[in-house]
This record gives sequence, C-alpha cells and structure tokens, in this order.
Amino acid sequence: MRFIAILSIAHVVMAGFVTALVYQVGSLIAPHVADRVAVVLCLVAALVAAFLDANAIRTDSFAPGLQRQTSKELGHRENMPTWVAPMIWGLDTGLMWSTFRVSATTWVLLAAALLNVAPQWSGLVFGIAFVVPLSVAVLIGRGSLSQLSRSGPRRLAQLAAIGVAIVPAVAVAATSVF
Repeated sequence: MRFIAILSIAHVVMAGFVTALVYQVGSLIAPHVADRVAVVLCLVAALVAAFLDANAIRTDSFAPGLQRQTSKELGHRENMPTWVAPMIWGLDTGLMWSTFRVSATTWVLLAAALLNVAPQWSGLVFGIAFVVPLSVAVLIGRGSLSQLSRSGPRRLAQLAAIGVAIVPAVAVAATSVF
C-alpha cells in the first residue's frame, strides 16, 4: 500500500507540474489564437484521441507515444531505499509523454493546456483520475501490479477514455455556435 501511495503522490505532483508548465508556455501562444479556434482544435483532438483509443482496443495496443517504461528491475536493487522506485515510477508516468500511454486523451489535455483551454491545475485532476482507478485495481487485485498490464484492465481504461473524450466534445459542440 505504501508503494502505491508514493507512486500516486509522485504521479499527481508531476502531472500537475507538467500541465502547469505547458499552460505557461501556451500563455505565449494562446493570445494569438481565437478562443473558438482553440476550442475547436481541442474538440478535434478529443475526437482523434477517441478514434486512436478505439483503434488501440481493436489492435490490443497502446495509444501513440513513447513505447518505454521505467525499468521493473529498479524496485529490486539492493541498498536502495524502498520509496525510491515508486517515486521514480510515479514521476515518470506523471511526465505524461515519457512512457506507454493507455489513452490518447493525455495528448488532448496537453494540447488544451497549451492553448489555455484547460486550466493550469487540470494536470492535478488528470493525475488523480489516473491514481484512483490504479489504487482501486491494486486493492481489488490484492496488491499486485502485475495484473494491470494485461489487456483486460487496459481495455476498460481505454473504453472509459473514449467516453471522457467524446461526451464533453459532443456537449460543447451541441451547446456552441461555431
């Protein structure tokens, strides 16, 4: 349980930091992009992400991104404090671009932050949205992380991400006049 707690805190902190940083960089770009254009770009990104996630489910794969992860051997090194491995794993996954992505909605959040459509604190919500289901899955799986890499749990996360991408996109499109 301590492992998941440390990983979760590190993930949320890093996702919050990265999104806030992207938002700040976007504050140089966003004033030059009309609000409606920025929203339309985010809606298009959400629909593309939903398509990519649906394709990942169909092919039993991951979303586009770097196909790497923190070494699993890190947790088995001698003379390393027990908190280091989960912290590094949490920081790495919280970077949002440096490892396997289960869902392409990560890229939507980063685009929305860059365009200043998503608030700079939205990375904290993203991080929590990652660690809560992870923690529940680990608790249900009796503390084992190994079951999470199977395609079943990944497909459920991808299906949920499709809903997360499409429902707000449809709602915004239905209530906006473009």
